[in-house]
Amino acid sequence: MLDEPSLDTPKQPILLLVDDDKNVLAALERTLRGVDATIVSYHCPLEALAFCQYNQPEIIISDQNMPELAGCDFLSQVQALWPHSQRIILSAYQDFKSVSSGFNSGAVQRYICKPWDNKELKFIINKALVTAQANANIIDATPLCANESPVNFHSILAADPAMKKLFANIRQAATANAPIFITGETGTGKELVAKACHLEGYNQGQPFLAVNCANFTEELMESQLFGHVKGAFTGAVSTQQGVFAAAQEGTLFLDEITTLSKSLQAKLLRVVQEREYTPLGTTKLEKFRAKLISASSNSIRDAVLDGDFREDLFYRLNIITFILPPLRQRTDDKLLIANHYLKKYSNIENKSFLRFSSGCIQIMNQYNWPGNVRQLENIIHSMVILNSGTEINSKMIINALSTSIAPLAGHDNPQSNNEQLTVARSLAAHDISPLWQVEKQAIEQAISHCLGNVPQAAALLEVSPSTIYRKKQAWDE
Repeated sequence: MLDEPSLDTPKQPILLLVDDDKNVLAALERTLRGVDATIVSYHCPLEALAFCQYNQPEIIISDQNMPELAGCDFLSQVQALWPHSQRIILSAYQDFKSVSSGFNSGAVQRYICKPWDNKELKFIINKALVTAQANANIIDATPLCANESPVNFHSILAADPAMKKLFANIRQAATANAPIFITGETGTGKELVAKACHLEGYNQGQPFLAVNCANFTEELMESQLFGHVKGAFTGAVSTQQGVFAAAQEGTLFLDEITTLSKSLQAKLLRVVQEREYTPLGTTKLEKFRAKLISASSNSIRDAVLDGDFREDLFYRLNIITFILPPLRQRTDDKLLIANHYLKKYSNIENKSFLRFSSGCIQIMNQYNWPGNVRQLENIIHSMVILNSGTEINSKMIINALSTSIAPLAGHDNPQSNNEQLTVARSLAAHDISPLWQVEKQAIEQAISHCLGNVPQAAALLEVSPSTIYRKKQAWDE
């Protein structure tokens, strides 16, 4: 019978290393020497699993390809024992597809590519140690605290639980050296999510470059990506660096990637697989070192089924996928985001707006926002510029929505703009006060402003004092 493997309760968190190659284990130990953790190593995953039966490892780094037990299966069993552990897979870059199921199930939380970068590895582990300490502090806390208040995650505002879950997934995936794909309707904030992935990663000090693939012809796009040498084509009067090189060890974000031509898709596939490319006009291979994030507002699966996008490239890019919900589904976020932009543009335009009327809020909540957050931002900016006062009312938002051009496709919109505006106008009727109430409010505000001096108030309102006295008497009766 096996002795029950255990450790005396350590003051430090346990960092468990598992790899069937003893040389790899030794290299990991050397690299991580000095971290604030107790390092425990096993070259047999079954022995490591026996250890986990009696000890709680806060962080686990496991190889994927092991003879006794695959890394994903090992981490899945550890997850069942210790669900709050942080589970990291170690595998060759080209094998990542085989561990994608581990990501989908939650057994794998991070990915480190072999051969690893020592700086990256230390960054990931030190960050994991901070998270482990935070988990230890909140492990007995009530679950209510997670979703009670709005958060600002790298300039993405949200109170909606689905968005907070997205933020947690970004933190987990950002340190993985694997492609990330972002999908969502136009205006949902795909580039902001890409920037958040960059800022959460170890390469946050390196460049973040964004390219919209729909903005270039095929020839210009190829040059934009790969760069070219002087004389590579007509008009190439000088050597130019492409974004693959300019991104260095940072992040390259390729938006609307489904618009790439088939020939460029083939070349991009080589970059993703081999991590190398060739600038136009030369045969010299260059290394691609950046994290690659791509996105599309259209369904990439539909593009594959229609034959417009390579299936092999799809599987390479679609390893870690973030799906951004449209604004109409983010019930808790509409007013939060609207207030943010109202404050922002009131300051920029030197206006005095402080709030939205109840009728305006009702319209914002029921409007479908086919252009999502970008449309909401533009509408608020427009209202601030074209109006004055302290309150945005229903009439202002109806006028702004009447001139708004929403996207024509790419979303499930159960109502047309005209239908929604009809609803908005109906709602606005509840926001319109009777004339005598408006008149009374104006007179009372003027009298209050003049500290009770009726003649001064009458002068401001451009009426006679007797008119005010007569109306006041009628209200009192």
